[in-house]
Amino acid sequence: MNWNARVRTRRLKLAAYAAVVAAGFSTAAVAQDSVTSPAKLPRPGYEYDGFEIGGLEVDARVDASIDYSSNVFRTSVDEADDFRVHINPSLSLSKQIGSGRITAEGHAGLRRHFDLVRENSTTYGGSLNYVLSGEKAENLSATLGFNRNIERRADPETRAGPTDRPRKINAFLAEASYSRASGNIRTTFAVGTEKYNQLDPAEDDRDMQIYRASVTVGYQFASSLDLFALVYVNRRDFRLAQDFSGVNRDQNTYGAIFGVQREIGNRLHGKMGVGVFRTDPEEDTILPANTGLRLEGEVTWSPRDRTSLNFGISRGDVATVRSGASTRVDTVARFRIDQEIRHNLLASLSIGYVNLRYRGESRDNLESIGGTARVEYLFDRRTSFFASAEYDRRSARDPIDKYKEKVLTLGIIRRF
Repeated sequence: MNWNARVRTRRLKLAAYAAVVAAGFSTAAVAQDSVTSPAKLPRPGYEYDGFEIGGLEVDARVDASIDYSSNVFRTSVDEADDFRVHINPSLSLSKQIGSGRITAEGHAGLRRHFDLVRENSTTYGGSLNYVLSGEKAENLSATLGFNRNIERRADPETRAGPTDRPRKINAFLAEASYSRASGNIRTTFAVGTEKYNQLDPAEDDRDMQIYRASVTVGYQFASSLDLFALVYVNRRDFRLAQDFSGVNRDQNTYGAIFGVQREIGNRLHGKMGVGVFRTDPEEDTILPANTGLRLEGEVTWSPRDRTSLNFGISRGDVATVRSGASTRVDTVARFRIDQEIRHNLLASLSIGYVNLRYRGESRDNLESIGGTARVEYLFDRRTSFFASAEYDRRSARDPIDKYKEKVLTLGIIRRF
């Protein structure tokens, strides 16, 4: 079967853009300082604090790199390798206004291929954030954002084949949170919405909007121990009433998480929450409502000042409209080591595992494992050089979905 035939077959199975929607995992009671990464420790002679213009704090930088990918399309069918150039400028403007701070951020990403020029892409976006910190008891935060994104070739529900150009997506974000402490109890309210618009008219059935809200109540049980409970609701609303097969994919997800946050000295900091989620489809067309395990946790340990080990895990419901599946449950685990080798030489090693499980007739479950090793040399306070090596492998039943990829990168970071 040639590639176009495979894609046509797959179009019957894949019907929409998968958007990961997690219930926010918030700090519960009284906020505590987490273990500091070696990359963020004071580094005299190499510290970059930006500059000021008319009372504005400015942080401007450009990341430029060249890399080699052994499998650009991330598939085991018709593999192709290539060299790519990446140029990523960013600018941040921040100003303190009384007890509040407003920050505007903009960024862009240019990717240019040596041979596979149809994979060239340009992304951009920006955000506006306001944080109000009154007394310790009260905090307010609000953010607006927009991004022009390109669909990743590794997206488990992508429809694009090598003969198609990268899919363009406009993503909008608006969110706000308010927290207040009274004695040992802190309550946090958060609301938000995300909108995804596929620019290709043939992808209109993938356009959707997400609405979410959560309430967290935390209790400071001891000076280094917080207990919390989080309840949340997510609403997924697709722009079209039905997909290509006539299914209404709108649904609500409800959930609750109960957890603990603990800090032991300045060396160990961790939080773990366990709960349940329930997906409730607008119409019971494929499968009945589903109840599953919700999990979110992170632990950071710093055995020495210049070494940091971090472990994180999450499990939750994810939107999908793959034919024959009512929902997708993703389990993600990651481990990372950060090490300062010398005062101006930093290294990191990370390993990740992802498991995607579809409920229903679809049995095309996916499992990925990968790792990244990176070193960064600080030449001075404004310039650094970096190199990295990545490996990623995904197993699947369909040859289109499984792949192995190696990426080698050399780059420079210039701050202004």
